[in-house]
Amino acid sequence: MHIRLVVAAVAVAGAAFGVAWGVPRLAQRQSQDEAMRTLTQLVKSASIYYVKPRASVAGDRAACSFPNGQIRTHLAASCCDPAVSAGNALCDPKKMEWNRTLWSALKWKLEEPHAFIYAYEGSGTLGDARFTATAYGDLDCDGIYSTFRFTGRGSAQSKLDDCILTDTPTFEAVNPGE
Repeated sequence: MHIRLVVAAVAVAGAAFGVAWGVPRLAQRQSQDEAMRTLTQLVKSASIYYVKPRASVAGDRAACSFPNGQIRTHLAASCCDPAVSAGNALCDPKKMEWNRTLWSALKWKLEEPHAFIYAYEGSGTLGDARFTATAYGDLDCDGIYSTFRFTGRGSAQSKLDDCILTDTPTFEAVNPGE
């Protein structure tokens, strides 16, 4: 009987440890999944913008390009900042101005609270066109950031009437488990 109680106590302690260690890991994984899903949407929007024919100001066909400029979802350093937080270290999309030109050009908007600050930067035309889409977040509000970044570019074979992307945007992760 005594051995059963010890075994049961060890099992409960093991389960409690697993929950204590596993729940933060699960939350961290869900946040990483959020960043990857959201960045994938942003990359898709930038890619569509590049290949879709557009007219220039003069009325002729515009050169292939990603939306030019740079923008971030929030000016705060992280979603831990109460100025942008929806609580629980999540950014409130209602505290963001979505009518800005680059977000409109990308046809991209976040509607749910999110754990990352998102940034976009694009420049150049044809084969010199480049974009970077970045998600960075301080998931546990300790001042150390997880950063996920996609970089894409136009192909050197791009012409005014044939906008070609390079194969796949490159991906980089810095401190993904932070």
